[in-house]
Amino acid sequence: MLNPYQQPWQETNAEGVLHAYGFELDPARLGVVLADYENQYGREWMLLAIVESLYQGRYKVTSVGQILRCWQRRGQPRLSFDREFQRFVLGEAWQPIVAPVPDTTDSAPVESVPRPPAISALRVERKLRALVGLSQAV
Repeated sequence: MLNPYQQPWQETNAEGVLHAYGFELDPARLGVVLADYENQYGREWMLLAIVESLYQGRYKVTSVGQILRCWQRRGQPRLSFDREFQRFVLGEAWQPIVAPVPDTTDSAPVESVPRPPAISALRVERKLRALVGLSQAV
């Protein structure tokens, strides 16, 4: 069951994300570097910097550190990506917004509003994989 109060980055494995997207890294020092980033900037900023680095096409752990230092100077993160890209990269579960319960006391018929066509999740995934240069085989 999804927990609406749990932050998405609490269960995300940063090292797994870096390996999955082929970041250039030194495996011997990776754990130490990520622990330093997490201690100095916090887990949320570290994961957002990984996503930002990926979005910018900078596939090095040092690029993540540069982004974090830039954000620290600014006092806040500056994100170029949207929530959908973050959700795809970090493998977050989609949590729907709870719709209000309709008021049934009014007897007037409710007109149905046509909904825009839904974008296929597979189509979005293919586009993102093409952007990051991964194969289409899933």
